Amino acid sequence: MEKIYLRKDGRYSMKYKKGIKEDGSIKYGYIYGKTEKEVLKKYETTKKATIDKSLFSGDIYNWLKSVKISCKKSSYSNYEYTAYAHLIPEFGTYKRKQINKSLINEFTEKMLNRGFAPKTVKDMLIILQQILKYHNIRIDITMPKIPKKEIQILTKEHQKRLEQKLKDTINEDYFGIFLCLYTGLRIGELCALKWENIDLKNNIIRIEKTLIRVKNYDQKAKQKTIVILDEPKSVSSIRNIPIPNFIIPILKKLQKEDNCFFLTGKTKFMEPRSYTNHYKTIMNSINLNYNFHALRHTFATRCIENGCDPKTLSEILGHSDVKITLDRYVHPSFDNKIKMMNNLIPMCHLSKIDS
Repeated sequence: MEKIYLRKDGRYSMKYKKGIKEDGSIKYGYIYGKTEKEVLKKYETTKKATIDKSLFSGDIYNWLKSVKISCKKSSYSNYEYTAYAHLIPEFGTYKRKQINKSLINEFTEKMLNRGFAPKTVKDMLIILQQILKYHNIRIDITMPKIPKKEIQILTKEHQKRLEQKLKDTINEDYFGIFLCLYTGLRIGELCALKWENIDLKNNIIRIEKTLIRVKNYDQKAKQKTIVILDEPKSVSSIRNIPIPNFIIPILKKLQKEDNCFFLTGKTKFMEPRSYTNHYKTIMNSINLNYNFHALRHTFATRCIENGCDPKTLSEILGHSDVKITLDRYVHPSFDNKIKMMNNLIPMCHLSKIDS
């Protein structure tokens, strides 16, 4: 029996021999649970499923193998984690023909009762759906309803307060926030940005990479996750963003060697988690509480308020569909709605209303 360890975060974990790699070395797997009993149960299920390739676990392994070559490292890391942590323990001991809608609904209810967010459960089900589709199994999976998430947008007063704070200290750390506020960059894109991607002759920023944290496949390493420089979320995320004229002089003042990252001015990057903490410190200093993505929401909203057409904004943000831009990022203020309504002019004069 493998040993079970109590982690610092209060969970229990087990490291077990999962198989043999192509080079002959041992391939290990990890199982986590809130109790030792839960870890043991998952281990027995996973062990049985791993041995018997005729079960649905074998189908999951085959699907993982098929997508590993074609998908991004970050995507595969998510697929693999979901498969080993949730899908194999729940479905691994069944045969392919035994997987049905009723069984999937039970899984959905169980995950929701365990406290997983509806969006997280939906992501699990989407992966399960892809696995089933790969093996020509068509099941109409009922997805959990996802509550509409409140979008954070800086008010104009708060935006002015933030800009005043950033204006007081002109360096890469502070100006990175300003840059996101006026270009709509995601935090991973900002952290991956190098000076070679900033063309001050043509006044454009070329987005080609993003920084993201993924699972570390080096079994000997102490860190279970690593930060990698990867391609952006989608093909449309690789884009050129025009730089507003008022930003150009500051960029010229801060300019470094091409191979240096924008935020650090060195060849070593700053990871998104560290920069998020830096951003929070700045926001706390001016008594504001907005998440980092609020900068992107605010940028999109201000663009629409200033008359930018949705298609242009969609390409600047790196979306593949204008609908995504309108649904997620464009949220006109109530003041703008009032202005729009008051701009309406009747086709003919209204008759005087008697008191």
